[in-house]
Amino acid sequence: MLTPTSPVLSNPKSVLKRQVSPEELQRPGGPYIKRTFTIVGDAVGWGFVVRGSRPCHIQAVDPSGPAAAVGVKVCQFVVSVNGLDVLSLDYKTVSNLILTGSRTVVMEVMEESDC
Repeated sequence: MLTPTSPVLSNPKSVLKRQVSPEELQRPGGPYIKRTFTIVGDAVGWGFVVRGSRPCHIQAVDPSGPAAAVGVKVCQFVVSVNGLDVLSLDYKTVSNLILTGSRTVVMEVMEESDC
């Protein structure tokens, strides 16, 4: 899970059924809806793992962590972190933005509308 000491080097098998482009996520009338979460990290971290690139996605969520408590789910695509558009960034850069920011993270994600 994402913690201040998390290694961001491992890259487990993706949970995604297929790769999605940033353009596809933003297409009007597409199958994705935007959600915004405010996640307040605890002593362990925020409780989720980000992987992938252009766009990044939520690879894992700790069911007892802060992210799960506000509704973050596996397979959501990360659109922005604290107001910064991250659709064209890789997971290492996005993870670094979260880890070096404040304890409270405002994250916009896109998820399939049938989730």
